[in-house]
Order: sequence, then structure tokens, then C-alpha cells
Amino acid sequence: MSTYNISIPAPDEPDFHAARHEARRRRALQSLDIGDVLAQVDDLIAREPDPTKHPCFAIANWLLDRQGRVDGGAFWLQWQVLVDQAIQQLIEARLQGED
Repeated sequence: MSTYNISIPAPDEPDFHAARHEARRRRALQSLDIGDVLAQVDDLIAREPDPTKHPCFAIANWLLDRQGRVDGGAFWLQWQVLVDQAIQQLIEARLQGED
């Protein structure tokens, strides 16, 4: 309690389990090799049976003169989501291997 009658909240109790988990995730992320991430991205793409879901579908379609334009923002976002997904899968696999 402040001497000026200002209520100051008590600091939260440290969550040691969350801190430990975050440290493990950080170590797993730092241990990833770019080649592992790219291989995982290739694997994710290979598992997709619908060619319209491939991140390069729009640009390939455009280069074949079958589509008028390519949305660069959507193109970037598809790749970003795919790479993020690959990284998360690799981290989870590394964390499972630690236990």
C-alpha cells in the first residue's frame, strides 16, 4: 500500500512452468536449420492434393496466361502461413523428442 492511499497491485506470482516451456520452445526454435524448415514446407506442399491450394498456383496460372493478375499480398501471406506452420511443426517435434 502506498503512503498516498493509492492501491498498487501485488506482483503476479511467477509461473515457472510457463517460463520453462517458453525457454524450451526458444531453444527448439534456435536449433532449427533452414534446410529443415524448407524440407518441412516441401512436405506440407506435397501433402496437399488440390493444386489450387499450392502457394504458387496463382503465379503459375498467370505465367501460363490463364489469369489476369496475381495478388502479391496474398502470395506472400500464403508462403508466410506455410513457413510458420512448418516451423511450429518442427518445434513441436523437437519438444516431443526432449521428453
